Amino acid sequence: MGFFTSSSRQDQAAKSSAGVSYLLWIDGVGTYLVYLPETLKIGGPGETGVTGGLASEWADLSILANLSRHHASITRSGENYFLEAMAPVFCNQRAINDRVLLTDQASLRLNTDTVLTFRQPTALSASACLEFTSHHQPQQRLDGVVLMAETCLLGASNENHVVCPHWPGTVVLYRQGDQVLCRSRLKIDMNQVAVSEGTVLTPGSLVTGPELRFRWEVVA
Repeated sequence: MGFFTSSSRQDQAAKSSAGVSYLLWIDGVGTYLVYLPETLKIGGPGETGVTGGLASEWADLSILANLSRHHASITRSGENYFLEAMAPVFCNQRAINDRVLLTDQASLRLNTDTVLTFRQPTALSASACLEFTSHHQPQQRLDGVVLMAETCLLGASNENHVVCPHWPGTVVLYRQGDQVLCRSRLKIDMNQVAVSEGTVLTPGSLVTGPELRFRWEVVA
């Protein structure tokens, strides 16, 4: 996986307006949607002939599958997540008629064959993840979704929200007001400048370090 070079590394504003979502491009690992709001609406493709990437007019995550426009929602409430069905949804093979509390490793089947896996890998963070278990994907391919509460952990162990098998340590992304910041005990650089504790991620930021490299892009 490669990266684009930034033509405005030094004149990026020292703030990151925490919009709806971001893309995390991690070299050698994959591409992840980092979603900030409390509720994620999941649905099928948008209107025929309209080119889209991740969302549609009706859903925040639009999957190329036989789904209703707004098929289901996942909502964060404190440290808990709830699945709400607007169309046929099964959680761990049980039909959901209204709303259910999600637990780690829950299998979510939307309609007949679209399967997602819900993960909440550590009790140290209220953030959660969605994995695409079946072959169904948004139009812009993803390796997963992070439903980011306060922090997002990147590292080699399975207790991280994004598992990066060959990384020598952990990088922590965290929210502070309308900003998303980055810190690590590793020696890492952002746009070729050494990262201090609590460096703000700006759209287009390229973070590099020993055996790690990722890019932070705004979606909306």
